[in-house]
Amino acid sequence: MYQLLSSHRFRSVAAVLCIVALGGCDVAKFTADSTAGLFSRAAPAFEEYWDYDLAGEALPATIVQFEGILRVVPDNEAILSQLAQAYVAYAYGWVEADVETLEFEAEYAAADAERSRARTMYLRALDLTRHRIRLYNEDVDQAVKGSVDDLEAWLESAFIEKSDAEMLLWHGYAWGSYINAAKDDMEAIADLEYAKAFVARSIELDPDYYNAAGYLFMGVATASEMASDMEEAKAYFEKALVATERRALQAQVNMARYYAVKEGDRELFDELLDEVMDAQDPLPEARLANRMARERAALYIANADQLF
Repeated sequence: MYQLLSSHRFRSVAAVLCIVALGGCDVAKFTADSTAGLFSRAAPAFEEYWDYDLAGEALPATIVQFEGILRVVPDNEAILSQLAQAYVAYAYGWVEADVETLEFEAEYAAADAERSRARTMYLRALDLTRHRIRLYNEDVDQAVKGSVDDLEAWLESAFIEKSDAEMLLWHGYAWGSYINAAKDDMEAIADLEYAKAFVARSIELDPDYYNAAGYLFMGVATASEMASDMEEAKAYFEKALVATERRALQAQVNMARYYAVKEGDRELFDELLDEVMDAQDPLPEARLANRMARERAALYIANADQLF
């Protein structure tokens, strides 16, 4: 009993010393940092979730909660990363899915309103990822003001670790997604090469990161350019398919939508989307992303005649 009381007294004294030494031991900041770490550890469970609709209903509340935590710990890398990815996932997986559905139904005003929401989310993700990069290198804002060649050289010298691939990928991904959702903004479109530079450096550091998402991004971005090199776009998509052993189904969906449609290849389009619809659970760690892919595949199959 004495040992137990002594242990309890020691912890109490330690807590008091913490308060004295740290000027109050900012409980809110400590809690926020701890919560951020918990969310990072729990993130794979969301990636493995199976119900597309329920995940879409849950994500907005998660985003709002992350924003609140970030207010307390604005430089917490875990929250910056998770919040940016949540915005990108929700904007692409649900908001832009609604945009495409509305466009197929000729509800263009409603589609434009939803597209505006997606742009805002991507822009927020861009700000978050830029801030995170700024924590490592304050020169990033100056680097993106120069030429693309200068940016590429800066990225090569400033980021050399394999672990850097993550922050570079999400920055380029958020930027490119914003541009893709703002196709009527010529100033935004002019920045696509800058977004691609971040993703290209990410690929150089770790081509397999996040199920080869870098290759997939580059395939979509290249195919979407005005004077697109479709052979180059095809090569990126094929690299994504090989790297994931065709188990990350977003590669098939995006190759069908952005390559096969633009090339007028209905046979390839059908083959790729049929492959997605026939797949069971090929990659459990990317189950939710694959559920998104099935939703998109079903939408494109149902509206294929409008795409060709």
